[in-house]
Amino acid sequence: MAKELTVREMASMGGRARSAKYRKEQLTAWAKLGGRKPKLTKKDWTRLFATLEAGKTQADCARDFGISTRTIGRALARRKAGATRAAFLPVR
Repeated sequence: MAKELTVREMASMGGRARSAKYRKEQLTAWAKLGGRKPKLTKKDWTRLFATLEAGKTQADCARDFGISTRTIGRALARRKAGATRAAFLPVR
């Protein structure tokens, strides 16, 4: 595969020019690499939940892990609702 496109290059090319120059497989591969990188890995999420179960507050955990208390609250709500681990862990 050729050099990866940056977001700026993809945006400047426009949809038709981009699809004319690159194959669909290349564009799909680049799209999967895009997006924001997750702050926590699967191992970090496991440590976070263990820390919370040990009695530490959400605010303390948020400070220690560098994420917001709202992020922790959403993850706990999904976990309580019975969501699988894959539902809230980043896909990478």
